[in-house]
Amino acid sequence: MFASLRSLRSLHTPLGGFSSASRWLNTSSSAAAVARSAVDSSLRTKALTNAKNEKVVMWKIYATFHRHNTLCSLVAVVEDLDFMKKNDHLSYNEKVLYYMQLPHQVKLHVSAGMLGFRKAHRAEYEAGYQVSSRLFKMIEEKKLFGPNDKVELILRDFGKGREAFTSALQGKEGANVRPHIVRVTDNTKLKFGGSRSKKLRRL
Repeated sequence: MFASLRSLRSLHTPLGGFSSASRWLNTSSSAAAVARSAVDSSLRTKALTNAKNEKVVMWKIYATFHRHNTLCSLVAVVEDLDFMKKNDHLSYNEKVLYYMQLPHQVKLHVSAGMLGFRKAHRAEYEAGYQVSSRLFKMIEEKKLFGPNDKVELILRDFGKGREAFTSALQGKEGANVRPHIVRVTDNTKLKFGGSRSKKLRRL
């Protein structure tokens, strides 16, 4: 028994070892805090330098009227006001190309399926009217258009929703959007010859 006690006493660690370990822990934690603060400051400065100075040049409403669905999207055409400063290395043609093809950012998107219409009901006139009304209402609620903002309408295909969209735009639902429209474009694809079309879908 005494021999085992002596062996335990010999294995006993002096208090000096614990104090050195605590000092090491304190120094390591302080170093980690310094490193963390340095990383935070670098991220903050990087975020400030990368802050976007953008301006909405105009808005576009893409309305697609499929045979089976109605889709409407609101897109903002955005210009980076610091583009010339950030891209001095680009050639003249590359800079012109940027301003001719400004970035588009989708702000809102509504479809008949998102409003609860299923299967064949998505192709009906009522679904197209509800989609158009919801888009105009969201634009009004979010107050996206300024007093001098311009909007281009881009229509595609000739489903039943096209007539519904026109009716909603000319009615009270589109009263806040109508004054901003400066251009209407029909983007329907025209087919000249080509391969045989896919057979019609039967519902």
